[in-house]
Amino acid sequence: MGSNPLFNSNKMKLGIIALNCSHGSTITDVENAWQMNWLDTKSVAQMADNAGFEVLLPVARWKGYGGVTNFNNKTFDTFTWASAISAITEYSCIFSTVHVPLVHPVAAAKQCATIDHVSNGRFALNIVCGWFRNEFEMFSAEWREHDVRYEYASEWLTLIQRLWSEDKEFTYKGRWFETKGAWSEPKPLQKPSVPIMNAGGSEAGKKFAASSADMSFVLLKDRDFEGGRKQVEHLKSMARAVNREIDVWVHAYVVCRDTEQEARDYLNYYVKERGDKTAVNNLLQIFGLNSQTLPSDVLDEYRFHFIAGHGGYPLIGTADQIVEEIEILIKMGVNGILISWVDYLGECRQWIEKVIPVMEQAGQREPKN
Repeated sequence: MGSNPLFNSNKMKLGIIALNCSHGSTITDVENAWQMNWLDTKSVAQMADNAGFEVLLPVARWKGYGGVTNFNNKTFDTFTWASAISAITEYSCIFSTVHVPLVHPVAAAKQCATIDHVSNGRFALNIVCGWFRNEFEMFSAEWREHDVRYEYASEWLTLIQRLWSEDKEFTYKGRWFETKGAWSEPKPLQKPSVPIMNAGGSEAGKKFAASSADMSFVLLKDRDFEGGRKQVEHLKSMARAVNREIDVWVHAYVVCRDTEQEARDYLNYYVKERGDKTAVNNLLQIFGLNSQTLPSDVLDEYRFHFIAGHGGYPLIGTADQIVEEIEILIKMGVNGILISWVDYLGECRQWIEKVIPVMEQAGQREPKN
């Protein structure tokens, strides 16, 4: 796995998330909101690749959330997207995201190996168990109890990793899968396995990530330093308890401007004045967050951060202020950030020109060779 930039020595690795989805991670109809088309997607991917971003990660979505934006209603499939992006890039690790109950591991093994060859060993797989029931109903897929979803994912991953590694046909019989003459060629280039990411936030999800994944995608519940540090360390200690190491990645939504006031004014504009309240309420309802479960002020804070960037960590201000905040994340133990913007095309260019040089000066990253 030496050619995969996931394993370089940068203190803070960089990625882009939800580039394959309309509106990305921002639930707003503001001007320049990401509409998502192939030409712009290609431009952002190649720009980030040339600048040394370690990760390009698509989100697996099948249905939008209503409202004036119908947030995330238009999305590129993550496997074919990853293959196409792999073919036009040279450095970044290209992810696919898979809902494990919706794709059989024999098919997924072949798809992943194909992309690993197209990318020359720069592929990784983000495993999700599903939380949007309406999407599962489109497939007539079984909706399992929460913790059982991770038991299913563990068996799914066991089978796919055997398909990636075993040199002879084998028979498999488990709780959910039974296959005869199981076989897949070619094998992935990366040994012993394609790197795995998981985003489970429950105790069952964290247990699965600690025991099975190389990276965990975490939503920081506490934005204060000590709370965030404890959350990250708890996950890493769970992995160490089973003789493993795991990297922690977080999602951050970014507004970078020449002054902090400009950044905050724009944030408030696209959230408070142009935010899609219907879509965000639908999304929070799916998560079980509503007026019956939370006080109104707490619910309003959730609405704000989900419109701003799907509940991610806010990086708001000047380039210097953003880099200072990144230093706090590094001290928490965070290894990488997956970034979203309102305008991926313009603001990715801005990040490359203004933020990355400051990160390099601060010793957070080495210049890309």
